[in-house]
Amino acid sequence: MKPNTIFGLINIGSALLIILISIPLIKRKIKMNYLYGVRINKSFESEENWYNINAYGGKQMVIWSIPMIIAGLICFLVPIDDPNQGLLPLVMGVGPITIFIVMTLIRILIYAKRQ
Repeated sequence: MKPNTIFGLINIGSALLIILISIPLIKRKIKMNYLYGVRINKSFESEENWYNINAYGGKQMVIWSIPMIIAGLICFLVPIDDPNQGLLPLVMGVGPITIFIVMTLIRILIYAKRQ
């Protein structure tokens, strides 16, 4: 299997998994806990904060998963014959998930400050 195919499948698979994990958060089905959800200090201040921040965080995870899926699809179109050919494999492999994590965290922290 070519590296670009692997990167595409990883990005799309990760995005779909994140979307599945986000659904219970968006629907406010996850009670306050220390394993699953947006676990920042502000979310533990009250149940209302917990559900609001986790619902918002779940929505942000879904929103930022869409560019990951698009990046995964683009990976199928960009040929990489040698995984050591510079920055392209690194950008395609790690770039989308890094951007997803950073943007989601920034958006959640900004939202939590307003709570």
